[in-house]
Amino acid sequence: MLLVSVTLSAAALAAALAGLLPAGLALAVAGLVAAARAATLLLRSDIAAWHRPVSAGLGFCGVSTAAAGIASVVAPGAMLSDVPLPAELPLIGLFFVAGTLLAGLFHLPGQAATYVGRVRRLLDGVGIGVILFFIAWLVVFEAAGLKGAALTATLVAAVAVGAAVVGTMRAATVQPGALLRGLGALIMIVAQTALVLILDYHLEPGWLLLAGVPLVAGPLLAGRELPPGPAEAGAPTTDGSFARYPLLALPLAGALVAAAYHLVVAGRFDTVSAVLAIVSVVIIAVREALAVADVRQYARWLAEREARFRALVAGSADVTMMLDDALVVRWQSPAAARRLGLADADVVDRPLLDRVHPDEAAAVAAALTGGDTLIEARIGDGFGIWRETEWSVSDQRTDPSVRAVVVHVRDISRRRQLEHALHQAARTDHLTGLANRTELRRLLAERTTPGVLVVLGLDGLGSVNQLRGHEIGDAVLVEAARRLRAALAPGEVAARLTSDQFAVLTAGGAVHAQMTASRLLTLLSDPYPVLGVASHLSASAGLAEHVTAEHVAAEHTADPGGRALRRAELALQRARQLGPAQPPQWYDEATAAQLRRRLTIEQDLPGALARGELDLLFQPVVELPSGRVVGVEARPRWRRAGLGPVTDAEFLPVADQLGLHHELGAWLLAAAGRQLGHRDGGGPPLWLAVPVSPALLAADGFADLLAATGIPPSRLVVQFTVPEPELPDLVDRLTAIRTLGARTALDGFGVPATTLSLLRRLPLDLVRVDRRTFAGAETPVVAAVVNLARQLGVEVAVDGVRDDAELATITAAGCRLAQGSLFCAPSVPERLEAYLDTRRTVR
Repeated sequence: MLLVSVTLSAAALAAALAGLLPAGLALAVAGLVAAARAATLLLRSDIAAWHRPVSAGLGFCGVSTAAAGIASVVAPGAMLSDVPLPAELPLIGLFFVAGTLLAGLFHLPGQAATYVGRVRRLLDGVGIGVILFFIAWLVVFEAAGLKGAALTATLVAAVAVGAAVVGTMRAATVQPGALLRGLGALIMIVAQTALVLILDYHLEPGWLLLAGVPLVAGPLLAGRELPPGPAEAGAPTTDGSFARYPLLALPLAGALVAAAYHLVVAGRFDTVSAVLAIVSVVIIAVREALAVADVRQYARWLAEREARFRALVAGSADVTMMLDDALVVRWQSPAAARRLGLADADVVDRPLLDRVHPDEAAAVAAALTGGDTLIEARIGDGFGIWRETEWSVSDQRTDPSVRAVVVHVRDISRRRQLEHALHQAARTDHLTGLANRTELRRLLAERTTPGVLVVLGLDGLGSVNQLRGHEIGDAVLVEAARRLRAALAPGEVAARLTSDQFAVLTAGGAVHAQMTASRLLTLLSDPYPVLGVASHLSASAGLAEHVTAEHVAAEHTADPGGRALRRAELALQRARQLGPAQPPQWYDEATAAQLRRRLTIEQDLPGALARGELDLLFQPVVELPSGRVVGVEARPRWRRAGLGPVTDAEFLPVADQLGLHHELGAWLLAAAGRQLGHRDGGGPPLWLAVPVSPALLAADGFADLLAATGIPPSRLVVQFTVPEPELPDLVDRLTAIRTLGARTALDGFGVPATTLSLLRRLPLDLVRVDRRTFAGAETPVVAAVVNLARQLGVEVAVDGVRDDAELATITAAGCRLAQGSLFCAPSVPERLEAYLDTRRTVR
């Protein structure tokens, strides 16, 4: 649209120059086109804020130009020199054009953000214009007799040009394109002023065409739409002043020179000169008053910022330092004295690296010169102590207001101490202060020399906790740890593994480790006189060789520390199974296999009954010397994949430990009772022997469980082994069983050695003697044992008879009952029935 308007205006002026149109009409056409262009801009809704005043200025310029052109046409054939035309029309237009164009310029990007700043800038321009007009008046205009509309237009033009120059210069620093807009405004103001002078002095029509050229070129520049500047994009704006530049100094100097020259030449000042001088002084005074107000406001703002900065810095836990290019401290915050005990005299104007630990100085220097970063370094405080610090470095040397490397130093000594304490707690047993299992594994993994790991267990600590309280138990553990620590040789490490297990990593060979373990067992088995109470414990020890990571890698085995620890713990379990007062036990594969089988049983036995993995085997008991079957012993068997057949002697003790004795005992009695019921119709009545675990025998309601099985009491034999330690009410429980009508049988007599006093104290009906008791013995020896038992009212049954020689020995000794593979191995019910069928003819 701008290009079209300029083209039409240029065409009209060209037609006038060619004589095709009157000059006034061509000027009117150019003015009307400019007015149309302005109206089009004003009707746009998306026009920028600074475009609107400029568009209005274009409109006023167009209207004023059109009025001047029309005025030149009202007298056809007349010359402007013959027909006086009013110059007031373009003069009025000059006022509107100058005002609107200046308003647009002072809305350009980069102008003052406040109205006070804009007024100061306007006063700068107005003051320059008035002073320049004052100079021109004294030098030229007074002698030329300038007056009327010409005087007013020239004054307005001078003021407007000065203001436009100041506004354009400021805007051009932010938006370079504003320079063209300011140039266009200046051209339009000067052209409009020229139009007033042409009409006022009645110049030839050709001068109108000459004035019309800038009136067409000015809108082309002033009406350009500029892209948004940084101010619009969100960049901060300044107050828009030129306080750093002496804008009025040169005009004032020129005014003084011109006034002196005029005073020398003319000897006096006229009214216009005086008024201009007074106006200049007033403008300068108002401008300086506003400047002083701005300076005071800016000073208050700076003071507030400084106060806030000092409050933040003074109250901060961080120490702030500012370094120059040579890393010399130029300033430090007050927190340096409060946090690190560093006075300004100790730090300022000295290299910061002098305070850094020598081992870290080179790395810190490289980091400080490498830009923004985070550093951890030790720094010497004012008391000669190395503090753990964390530095946040910000390189602001390119910032004119800072020009330094800013370092924020935070004391992290307490954090480091806490981290160390947490790390120490994570690898240390909190009660004894010894290394814990995790730390021992780490030490084993990092060890580069072979050694032996000794794992020690305190037996009886649970009883101490139950009888005397955990306070006594903890004191016993602390004393045990003290004894271990005192007995360690250089290079040895002690650790606490579990509540009652300790470990010692020795540096010597197997002999040294064996001697060390024996000595530690003696120390740990001594009484513990703690808190006024003497506690007695026993100790067990397991040993395993520890090989280095290189040897383990050669064997393709990971985790050497864990392997040695597991092996030593398996050896300890073996030692505990053997009983108290055992020598230290070394790890071996056979022992490990047994323990692994035991652990597998413990893991898989729960749920075996629900999975249907348990069944019963039966073995007949025969009467001697007739060989008649009089009873049957029921034995539970567990069939588990990966374990093979598991005998009751192997899994019933585990069931007692796991609390499964009642569940398995009820099943055993019920299943055996059902099988006995099936057998009743198929031959002579047999009595049934059922093994009962010590835990089931000690359980409350065991007698009621026997009564609920449905087995006739007279045909039931309860087999048991004497628990260790013996039940305090064992006699009462056996008596209750006999009261029901059932019989009692002591199983496993003689293996291990059983005291004969049991036969006197316990209410027994039968004692089952293992064949190993009589292995190699002469008949008189066996007869003596049988006769002694019979005198006490107890019948003897020999278990495990395998050949005729053993049968002959026990028969000659007078033994009346026997069972074993010689007669029939433990069998399933069907095979037992087949065996019984073959023995029915035996009487």
